Amino acid sequence: MVALLAAVLVVVGPRAATPEAGAAAVPPDCLRANAGPNSTQALRTEVSPDGVVVPERVSLATQRIGLGAWSYFGDQRSVVFGPWIYTGWITTTGLVRVGRFKPGAAKPVQTVTLGRTGSDDHNNPSLMVTSKGRIAAFFSPHSGRYLPHGTAAQLYYRFTEKPGAIKDWTPAKPLPVNAPGQLGFTYPNPIGLSADKTFLAWRGGCWKPTFALREGTTWGPAREIVQGPSGQRPYAKYAAGLPGSGVVHMCYTESHPKQSRTGIHCLEYKDRRFSKADGTRVAGLSELPIPAANGDSVYPYDPKLGKAWVMDVGDDGQGRPVVLFSVGYYRTWQRFMYGRWTGTRWQVTEITPAFSDNKQRHTAGLFETGGMTLDPQDPGTVYLGRVIDHRAKVEKWVTPDQGLTWQRAQRISPTGQNCFRPTATVLKGGTTVLMVCGTLRSWTSFDTKILAVTLGPPGSTPPPADPTPNRNPPVTTPAVPSAPAASPTPVG
Repeated sequence: MVALLAAVLVVVGPRAATPEAGAAAVPPDCLRANAGPNSTQALRTEVSPDGVVVPERVSLATQRIGLGAWSYFGDQRSVVFGPWIYTGWITTTGLVRVGRFKPGAAKPVQTVTLGRTGSDDHNNPSLMVTSKGRIAAFFSPHSGRYLPHGTAAQLYYRFTEKPGAIKDWTPAKPLPVNAPGQLGFTYPNPIGLSADKTFLAWRGGCWKPTFALREGTTWGPAREIVQGPSGQRPYAKYAAGLPGSGVVHMCYTESHPKQSRTGIHCLEYKDRRFSKADGTRVAGLSELPIPAANGDSVYPYDPKLGKAWVMDVGDDGQGRPVVLFSVGYYRTWQRFMYGRWTGTRWQVTEITPAFSDNKQRHTAGLFETGGMTLDPQDPGTVYLGRVIDHRAKVEKWVTPDQGLTWQRAQRISPTGQNCFRPTATVLKGGTTVLMVCGTLRSWTSFDTKILAVTLGPPGSTPPPADPTPNRNPPVTTPAVPSAPAASPTPVG
């Protein structure tokens, strides 16, 4: 039994993140909706200097990691170091938690509390392992025109004092840079580029995908990457390229699909510039931000299929990007889609419908779909949450022909559980799929827990459970992306 360690929550007054010198005045669509106390920097965020390590018993088949939830725009939600898997989540009481566990082991999951950012599933921490084996955690409250309530809009980061150990952490530091605007920080995405360089992306002060580079202990300026139609907020996913390549894959929509028609676009970052998948230069740092349509067009909006929503991005093991997304947002039917760069073009195919029928939307929880994630060691394996008979079930789907056809291999989530928003990590050749299970009423009201199911190495899965593969002809996107449609100003 791990000893229960007491910790005193201290209050740290955040210092305001500063935009680059000489930045232009804040545009009207980047202002908070009110000038009340929630928008002042005098508010404080609770941060735990040492954390609390809490034991929790688990079973061999399915490991219960902790009570809480996460969104899927802040990654990585799980990382590996030594014999341990590390993951982070936000509790129903608003605590930022990080835990570590050994897959399949009947031992306590060790968890630590790093701070308090509010009960909101957008607030889960994103993790990274440094070149020296220290675990880094980045977290912030959900921020925007009306949020956060009762705390300052700030992004914090902390490191474990020792490689792999989660008992002791460095004091929380606020990220000292942000893009101009009053809309704060949301969805941190840290990626290690080399031993002393980190690429950190987040949704910035004007609700656009924003990033900064950290070299050693010094942060460079914050830069917006892409911008959508006026007043819109592109949503982005990021993933590291091949180890040692210094590449970051990025795929995104032009806006939130509630506000406008959305497609899927992708870019690649390397050596201080952004390019398309074929290597065509798009922009250097001084040319940012660029129009969202300037990236590769993977899926141009199609009124027959509907609006797109990006869900995961990864590398195929050969340095080429792979993207997962859904189409049909806000419709009673939606589809899970798979896009891959073949080396010469983008190939897009359907994996499976997101619901068993057109009456299932929102019956398993207040989410559009149950989400998707790639297997980190096999770009032809996808874990997704389908809603079947009013319950979300996480399943493993595989392709034998690089995405042309798909087959359901097995169910991953435990029988009787309502599970969604999977993420996956690999340890010693075996994939562990982590997921949120329980009831999600809204992004601030959830009665959920994090579960982990560990599978064997590639090739150990039983034959596909469905005898008939899901055959869908590939869709090759045009070379020239369509221009985004005009859209109204968002309200939230």
